[in-house]
Amino acid sequence: MYCISVSFQKTPIGIREKFAFHEEEQGNFLRKLQEQGSISGGVVVSTCNRSELYFTGEGNPTESVEHALAEWKQMELGYVRKYCLYYTDRKAVRHLFKVACGLDSMVLGEDEILHQVKEAYLLAKNQGHSNSELNMIFQGAFHCAKLSKSGTRLSNTPLSVGTLAANVIEEYLRTCEADVEEAHRVLVIGATGKIGSIVAKDLMAKGISVLGTKRSHHSPDGIYCCEHMEWVDFQKRYDYISEVDAIVSATTSPHYTLTVEEYQKRVGKHRKQLLIDLAVPYDIDKEIGKQSSVSLLDIDYFKTRSMENTNIRFGEMEKVRQIVEECAEETLKKLYLREFREKLKARYEEEWFRKMTWYLKEVLDSEQFLQVLKKIQDTEISSRGKGEE
Repeated sequence: MYCISVSFQKTPIGIREKFAFHEEEQGNFLRKLQEQGSISGGVVVSTCNRSELYFTGEGNPTESVEHALAEWKQMELGYVRKYCLYYTDRKAVRHLFKVACGLDSMVLGEDEILHQVKEAYLLAKNQGHSNSELNMIFQGAFHCAKLSKSGTRLSNTPLSVGTLAANVIEEYLRTCEADVEEAHRVLVIGATGKIGSIVAKDLMAKGISVLGTKRSHHSPDGIYCCEHMEWVDFQKRYDYISEVDAIVSATTSPHYTLTVEEYQKRVGKHRKQLLIDLAVPYDIDKEIGKQSSVSLLDIDYFKTRSMENTNIRFGEMEKVRQIVEECAEETLKKLYLREFREKLKARYEEEWFRKMTWYLKEVLDSEQFLQVLKKIQDTEISSRGKGEE
């Protein structure tokens, strides 16, 4: 397998956009490559952070593919070569496994890239652009990612301040003494912003009801807004603070969104609540947090948690790398054994011969295994030729 990659590792977003493939374009490009005989199979992975072509073919098809890519995207060949990274054989397999496990992501260990790789593979497979070799490699990558997620804390240790806040709220609501007959509710002040929307989406994904504020002159239809959320006008936020178990404020306002005087008028001093302030400068009057019934957490608390989780992720990274290496080795051996079996079908039917190859597969690394299989194959073919003479 071969891979031509354009990613955030080497290329700024303005350039990456030029290499992007929308869904219909992916199929059309692969179809063209197959029709002209450049590749025997291919998969295109295209996200905001990367565009990658995984393909197989006779000889070394990389040159014809990069020429086709330059023509398709209307670029100079030198421009393509300047920004692309090239992987071949074992390096291509290991690269895919790293991508699927989130080791090559901007956010280390992210889950989204695995979903995107699966979608790209299924699209190519369903359209007839994949083949048995690519099927084996991609399935191996998905298995590797599954082992990585179940065996390490790389992907389930959140780094986003918004996600960390949602997790803290969930933990708090489990222990709060609100009437169990009433659904828990959270007010997110600034839910149309980037961080506020992350908190709201994560809370709703956990089954928690969310009220989100919006400015009267803003529509809650922007990119960071959530569907199925109850919206209230920002100016009326105080009307709802006594009805919720937790409040999150994440605005860019230069003034307090909650002051101690207005808060005590609406809520009093005995209502148990969790308040989270994710703004810089602060959105919530610090005096509110001095009430014994209120727990107030600010952005510094979550930045510290995020840094701690970053350290955990880096610690888990070596474990994932080991899993990637082991899974890639196993997949490569399976590929080499399959090709070997196809070329020596009759010989492979002999039990002692079959057991010998299985033993070699277990005790050798993939490169050693390939070299031994080649020597056995050459010897068998040579012996067969002498016998015919």
